[in-house]
Amino acid sequence: MTTPTSQNVAVLRCADCGQLDAGPRDLCPKCFGRLEPTLVPGDGTLVSWTMIRRPPAAFRAEGAYAVALVALDAGCQITGRLANPDDNATPGKRVVATALKDSVTIFTAL
Repeated sequence: MTTPTSQNVAVLRCADCGQLDAGPRDLCPKCFGRLEPTLVPGDGTLVSWTMIRRPPAAFRAEGAYAVALVALDAGCQITGRLANPDDNATPGKRVVATALKDSVTIFTAL
């Protein structure tokens, strides 16, 4: 089995203090500086995930999907989708960003 290649993930970085934030927001919650878009590596750790079995109307055609909270190694937490949810997808599991679908990051558990 080959290890998936990690893609970069878009987050926000404070122009003044360098703090990373998942957003969306305009000001840094730490120093109130201006936040600017930046790319960071998509490697991280699974914090938690849940399965959406009855999606809202806008996503109904996609069927059930897993939403994940990931602590990126870069230093912030973001939400995305988990591509391969199963019994092995436990908190602390390593994940990588492998795709972007409709502005949503897709993570794959390793």
